[in-house]
Amino acid sequence: MKFMLCMSLVFAFHFSLITSASAQVSPLDYGLREATSGMGRYFALYNAHMAALQMGVEVDYEGIDTLEIELPPSFKTIPLGPKTDFKGLVLYVTNNAKHCALFSLTATATPLELDKALVDGRDFRSVPELAQGVKLLALNDKHPWSERRGYGYKQYRADIMVLHDGLGLNAPVAPWNTDSTVLQASYYDIDTAAKTFRNLTMHRTKGCTFRTNLINISGQYNLSIENVHVTTPKSKMIADGIFSLSNSARISFFDVTVDGTYSGYGATRDYGYAFSMNNVWDAHFQRVVADGNWGVFGTNNLSHTQLFDCDINRFDIHCYGRDVWLKGCTLRQRQTQFASMYGTVEYDSCHFIDCIPLRIRSSYNAYTPFDIVMNDCTFELTPRYHALVNVMLLDTADNPRPELKEKCWPNLTVNRMTVVVPWTVGSMILYHPTGTLSELRREFGHISEVYVGGLKMVRPNGTPVKVPLRLWSREFMTINALEYTVE
Repeated sequence: MKFMLCMSLVFAFHFSLITSASAQVSPLDYGLREATSGMGRYFALYNAHMAALQMGVEVDYEGIDTLEIELPPSFKTIPLGPKTDFKGLVLYVTNNAKHCALFSLTATATPLELDKALVDGRDFRSVPELAQGVKLLALNDKHPWSERRGYGYKQYRADIMVLHDGLGLNAPVAPWNTDSTVLQASYYDIDTAAKTFRNLTMHRTKGCTFRTNLINISGQYNLSIENVHVTTPKSKMIADGIFSLSNSARISFFDVTVDGTYSGYGATRDYGYAFSMNNVWDAHFQRVVADGNWGVFGTNNLSHTQLFDCDINRFDIHCYGRDVWLKGCTLRQRQTQFASMYGTVEYDSCHFIDCIPLRIRSSYNAYTPFDIVMNDCTFELTPRYHALVNVMLLDTADNPRPELKEKCWPNLTVNRMTVVVPWTVGSMILYHPTGTLSELRREFGHISEVYVGGLKMVRPNGTPVKVPLRLWSREFMTINALEYTVE
């Protein structure tokens, strides 16, 4: 059987009567074989997944290798069970219906009255709803953490905690038992068994008028997304979020490739991301290759994030995060970027190509204390990007939230870095503040130690070279005495 795609390409659609013993529901049994339109094929998938959930079994994609679907005006997201293996399915999606996520794996939270004094101690055994079993505790602060200047919205912090028999396995990013905190809490009952979403290629077809995000995930624990590839044509659409995650913990991505995003072209606010994440603890990305016009990570409220062997053009925690570890990663053309960051940002064996290794974003006016550690990295300097740390500054006003009143800069430790210096670059800078003179007259907190050891400078052809290493591009003042060491 053959069918025609909207872009006039013809693909064979192969069927198989083979079914696996463990997956008892196939889209072939729900009208896929008989469907003559893209919408008909969508309904076959939707009905098969609904039936699988009702029966408590998996969906079997055996024998279905290529599909074209079109989302109908009555579209509903396709709900997933705990394990979905698409078995190499190549899916072409046309969407002229509405912005949506094609698949979803979500849970419903239960609101909870909770004393904020319990949060920082991580002991909830006195709360009957949390005292037994494994729970995800979602914390939302209804008092704004910051107002993002120039963007017209307030930023709210959130934390997700994993509880086992009433005791928290992880701590929140920052203390919650403060006068300015207004706590709203909810919890999820969770199954700790491993969950998977794997072996799928999705092409978002050219000419669509609405976005199709791949999957919306919330209230999940111990989920792995594996061997997934998403392509997106160049488009004027914006606000992408191919993978949308919220209120979840221990989420892993393995061997995921993203070619393009909906993020507009030309205008300064044409944002859009491949990974849109909010309130996630313990996210792990391994062998992720992703590129998008605006950048591929747009996140808030993240803690304990790891990226291993990834090739990406941008990683952000826009506001409120703790502890990031990047190992063996290549960063290109843009930056890693943080605001209201705590703990440590560590780079091991990373390669920075025409990008800012770390930028502190100013628009949240939330300069919190954290440390930067770089081990065995390679930094390719360019005329526009030849500083390790860019501290953006906006004004001298204190943040009205007491926790954010002090403006802090990070400590920096650099061990065994190779710096590639083209002839067009005359120096390397450690801190590059981009504020006004009045902004730099104030004293900055936390920063007290800058160490650089084992620096190796070479030309692009590998020839050793010596160029000046400068602590700053513009002088700044610190509250603490600054110990600066180069060895």
